Amino acid sequence: MPDYSITFKNKTFAHEKVELDGKQFENCDFRDCLVILEKGETRLTSCRVDHCQLLLKGNAYTIGQILALFAQDRPLKVAEFDETGSFFPEAQKP
Repeated sequence: MPDYSITFKNKTFAHEKVELDGKQFENCDFRDCLVILEKGETRLTSCRVDHCQLLLKGNAYTIGQILALFAQDRPLKVAEFDETGSFFPEAQKP
């Protein structure tokens, strides 16, 4: 797992531009923000998003296009892998 130089905990971001790359967010709220992601080098844990816009640039934009292709009009299911590389669906998290 990357070592993030900046960590935000229990912070509310409101009516602002928030760049995610290189940062870690724990238990944060994003309200009416422009959230920007370019490289995808970020970690969001137990965060909430309300009325925000997401701007994908660079690699994140490319991944967004691929996700849209796979999802089309269906809901997108998220799966995660633990540190050992083992797969577990969202619903089966401990």
